[in-house]
Amino acid sequence: MDINSLLSPQDSPADETPPPLGTPQGGLNKRPRGPPKRTSSNLSQQSYNSASPQPRSQLPTPSGSYYGLQSAAPPLPSPSVGVTSAPRTAHSTTSTLSADMRASPLGTIHEERPAQRPMQRQSSGMDTLADLASMQQHHHHQPKRQSLNGLQDPQIYDHPHVPSRTSSFSLPSLPRTLSTRSAKDFAMADAPASPRVYTARSLSHADSEAISQLVQYLSENSYDYNSHVRLINLLHKGFIDHAAISNDPHSYELLQDLRQARQTMDYKYPVGEELWVDWINDEKLLARSTDERIAVMELCAKAVGEEPSSAVLWRLYGDYMHFLWTAAYKIDAPEAWTEEDKIIGKEVFKWEPMMEVWERGVAATQWRLNDSHLVWNRCIEIMMEDQQRYPTSDKVRNLMALFSERLTKPHATWEETFQMFSSFVSAYDNSSYEEIMTGTNKRAAQAKQQYALREPFELKIQQAARNGDKNAEWYAYTEYLDWEVRKKGVFSFHLINALYERATLRFATDATLWEDYVEFLIGETRSEVNLLSVLERATRHCPWSGSLWSHRILALEAEGRVFQEIEEIKHKATSSGLLDVGGMEDLLKVYIAWCGFLRRRAFNYGNTTEDDLDIAEVGIHSALEHVREIGERKYGKDYKGDPQYRLERIHINFYSRSNNIEAARELWRQLIPLRGDSYDFWYRYYIWEMVIWAKVAIPDNSTATTRLSTPREATAVLKQALKRVATMDWPEQLTTMYLNHCEQHESVQEYRSAIITARKADKQIAQRRAAEAAEAQAAAAQQQQQTLDATADIAAQEESASAKRKRDADATDLEEMAAKRSRGDDTRVDVPFGDASSSATSQLKRDREHTTIIVRNLPIEATETRVRQFFRDCGTINSINLVTEHGGQTATIEFETQEDAKFAQSRDGRDFDGSPIQISFGTATTLWVTNYPPEADEGYLRNLFKDHGEIIEIRFPSLQKNTHRRFCYIQFLTAAQAEAASAALNGKKLDKQHTLRALISDPSRKDDRHGATYEGREVFIANLHFKTTEDELVELAQAYGTLEGVRIPRKVNNTSTGIAFAVYANKDEAAAAAKALHGKEFKGRELRANISEPNAKGAKRHATTIISSASPEPGATAASPGSIHSANAAGTADDYRARTIALLNIPDTVNDARVRALVSQHGQLRKLILKPENGGAIVEFANVQDVGKASLALEGHEILPGRKIRVGTVEELKREKGERKVDRIGGGVKKDSKKARETGPKSSAPPAAAGMLGGGRVSRPGQAGARKGGNLGVKRGGVYLGGPRAGDGVHEPDTTAAGAGGAKSNADFKALFLKSQEGKDKVDE
Repeated sequence: MDINSLLSPQDSPADETPPPLGTPQGGLNKRPRGPPKRTSSNLSQQSYNSASPQPRSQLPTPSGSYYGLQSAAPPLPSPSVGVTSAPRTAHSTTSTLSADMRASPLGTIHEERPAQRPMQRQSSGMDTLADLASMQQHHHHQPKRQSLNGLQDPQIYDHPHVPSRTSSFSLPSLPRTLSTRSAKDFAMADAPASPRVYTARSLSHADSEAISQLVQYLSENSYDYNSHVRLINLLHKGFIDHAAISNDPHSYELLQDLRQARQTMDYKYPVGEELWVDWINDEKLLARSTDERIAVMELCAKAVGEEPSSAVLWRLYGDYMHFLWTAAYKIDAPEAWTEEDKIIGKEVFKWEPMMEVWERGVAATQWRLNDSHLVWNRCIEIMMEDQQRYPTSDKVRNLMALFSERLTKPHATWEETFQMFSSFVSAYDNSSYEEIMTGTNKRAAQAKQQYALREPFELKIQQAARNGDKNAEWYAYTEYLDWEVRKKGVFSFHLINALYERATLRFATDATLWEDYVEFLIGETRSEVNLLSVLERATRHCPWSGSLWSHRILALEAEGRVFQEIEEIKHKATSSGLLDVGGMEDLLKVYIAWCGFLRRRAFNYGNTTEDDLDIAEVGIHSALEHVREIGERKYGKDYKGDPQYRLERIHINFYSRSNNIEAARELWRQLIPLRGDSYDFWYRYYIWEMVIWAKVAIPDNSTATTRLSTPREATAVLKQALKRVATMDWPEQLTTMYLNHCEQHESVQEYRSAIITARKADKQIAQRRAAEAAEAQAAAAQQQQQTLDATADIAAQEESASAKRKRDADATDLEEMAAKRSRGDDTRVDVPFGDASSSATSQLKRDREHTTIIVRNLPIEATETRVRQFFRDCGTINSINLVTEHGGQTATIEFETQEDAKFAQSRDGRDFDGSPIQISFGTATTLWVTNYPPEADEGYLRNLFKDHGEIIEIRFPSLQKNTHRRFCYIQFLTAAQAEAASAALNGKKLDKQHTLRALISDPSRKDDRHGATYEGREVFIANLHFKTTEDELVELAQAYGTLEGVRIPRKVNNTSTGIAFAVYANKDEAAAAAKALHGKEFKGRELRANISEPNAKGAKRHATTIISSASPEPGATAASPGSIHSANAAGTADDYRARTIALLNIPDTVNDARVRALVSQHGQLRKLILKPENGGAIVEFANVQDVGKASLALEGHEILPGRKIRVGTVEELKREKGERKVDRIGGGVKKDSKKARETGPKSSAPPAAAGMLGGGRVSRPGQAGARKGGNLGVKRGGVYLGGPRAGDGVHEPDTTAAGAGGAKSNADFKALFLKSQEGKDKVDE
């Protein structure tokens, strides 16, 4: 059937006669026909007019630009003009753009639409067939778009392909111009010769310039959502400023432009809650006559129609209706009306319509926990005022029932509602007060509990909205919705539905939220919510989402709507020009739903006619042609169509059901050049041939003794497929399938030939796989070498800085050792050692990257225990992490050995509680990330890496052994995502000080530590005279070798610590210098010297940050000479305790920079000591009053999910034990024996780790005769205000001296805070 013959010349959709075209290849005139018994419906011989529904975007093209007020069309009358006897026929605030308006400044980018003539319908399907033909012909004859100078300019319209991402595509992300490759071309109007300048007295010059630029820009790019919003906001700002300084808001020079801009926005996109509020308030201010007030009513009705769950809009609507009623009836009227207006108003603005609006608003918002009170409270106030004016017992009973119902629903202001009810009962039924209130309280227990469970989520949303943080608000809504759906109960439907309404109102252009909402409604059996209404709003807010449009088409079909209605929705979707902006997938989704509907309608609904079959055939073919045309426009002639060939499969199914087997088989053959390298394609093709053969091959009574034919066509398909094993993605399965087929269905000769053919194919496949493996190995080796080279370059740049930080740490430890020995403390302070995991001999390496598998498609209800049970026979499981995604879960499972992981991977494809799971190795899916800001937490890193793949887990190392470790591991869902993240972010400059490193994690590539300390080139010198300068030390040390540098660690007051470090060119010179300097007398002191040792066992790992001069620790009774810690300068030990608190229950993965950022918000700090081995930190404030404030604020603060800080004293913290982490699930650590407790302190590390620490203790010697005094004034080497750095390690002061006092409780802190406030008040007085 040639569909062009269905159109008469006068019905052509083009305004001009199109040039003659040859029949396109594969056109409908060559399509295979159905079975002989089916006769044509003769539709091709009928002549009729097409009446295809016109898309909303098609309006007559104006002669001017977007905002060219030079148009000849007269301007719209202002609402301030007096109303005649037919006052509202010209314009209202809710009217659709009229023809005059379309030619006026609102005229935008539209196509001309021919005048429609009356139709004479021949049958219900003939109009549709003609419409489909018209659409196809229109696609082949679209006029070329012109640029503003009349010439085609592809640079203006052509844009590179934007990868489709259905979860994040939104209006703001749309290209600023529609591509010429879009599904619909828009005719462009020429710009005026001299663009208009938009000025007003209330607008600044900059605002006027911005408006003019936006108007000019929108004349060329009328679908730029953000530009519409900015234009309206600028015009609205000018109006508000004008109204503030003028008594007549109608005199605003750009009032007409503001109105038309809003109507244009409403015509193209949803306005949104915020813009609706501004629009309504502006029109309320302008309304002077009854007619204009009615127009504002209609505007309010339209607003709540588009956003039916908005409590703000319902409150605005209801308040305005109440205002009109009070003004008309002179009841506390806020505005004086003329007598004529009052007479008309009494006829129009009555009590019943006003209360109907309030009742609808209450019903629409009653389940909004956060703001439903905006509508309900005002409604109940109006009803109570009415009861006071005109009291009746019926009104009292009605109010009592409304209060009772309201109190059984959870909402944020429940206590306020309960107080209102209490006052009401006291006034109208005081005798039964106690009984009523007690019963109500019992019935409301469930509502209060429901809100209590949801209050944390509500607070997060409220805080994010208050801070204006849209990202945080989106995450809060997402977390809230996940929790609600996961915990869904019998009575949760209304709460979940209201939460989706709130989320989609705030993030109306997030197609993912709408899809989740729609899928939730589809899964529910309730009928309270109109799914089609939700889908209509969803597609209006997200017109680019093919998923939403397809859901809408399927919903219409499921509800049995008429064909014309479904067809109209399909036209709206495909003619918008937005479906293909992000790629072809969304356009395909719409056509899959449409063509599936046509196929089902033709065969499944009964009473089908020849017209139905023809409509389906033409519709499916037209969809394929349209997709091919758009694809070629976007990607050129090389476009190969849908990789999954879904529309083609629908077409094949249609021909198969029509018994036109040869036509279907021809479609399969046409797909071979495009899909022949896919095993999935050949499998589907083979199965289809077997199904066709089975229709005649299954024997019955009449053919029981007849020899049936073999499936020759299916065999031929497999033979043809075997010719492509050199390029096919999965040829191994094909040879197995071919052998099995021949053995089951073919003759012995054919089977024997198949064995030979399959063997040859297997050899060819083996050679191919070997070559691919060699190429992959070579590429991996090259990549590894490049990574090693890059790592070496970075390490070389950081070598000197790392060595310096290490020396600072060593100096500080020795300084503390000297101080403690001077106080008579024999406790030996050992040299800090490196991270235990850094030494190849210190402990067994943990290889997560090669012992981890990723399990996808787990059921949503799967638990960690159930997953562990499923894999328990595979080996020892170290850890399991479950992540929810796309309606299911993904698990990362770490085994103890690679063999265990390989064995677990063999369960790929097995059934897990009804779901076939997919298992892959986690190799190369993890990034090792370092050199990010010290304050960075998991949220910071997730936000940094979120655009490069799906993050499964972020792991921070424990700081118990080294508080200055600053790296983490980020695991992605696939190796490709990890590789992309590394390529995009490795070397990224985060700020002036931090250049990010993000490399694929591979423990086998771990480098040995280096630097002067590790290379044995550093000499430690002790018992140095305190007045020795660096120049004097250089003069002393350079006599023994080539000296690279010296350093004398100093205290805050710049006095020497009595120790020093000297770095030589090689370790031999360093050894000679140490030997010569040891025992040498210098400035009256006998020096002690030895080679610095980087690894010493037993060193504590604390992070001490000195912010300002700190006070002496308790027990320090004397200050060092020259120290700032004299009795007059820093106070007593009691003063120190009063200014110091301890934070408990801090995870050992949180560093001191993050703790400092948290604590410094509550007062000025002097010092912070992180103690991960005790699970906390010691904080010293500069002012006593800050302690109370910080204690109240930090108590119960959730520093990590599920980890809340406790505030206590230093003594309490020292009694705490650090976290004991075990790798294996179900493992544990045995309790220490009594003997162990008696013999000495326990190690903070698990026994397994402690047993693997290597090397004997090498301690640096103490300094005899060191002066007494507190250490708090010592400048800690390697500690800086920006947070921890690799290699630092210092000790905290001993705060357990006698007289430390008892522990303070939270009540003590609160009293201390209140006392300080009282003192402050007295000072103020």
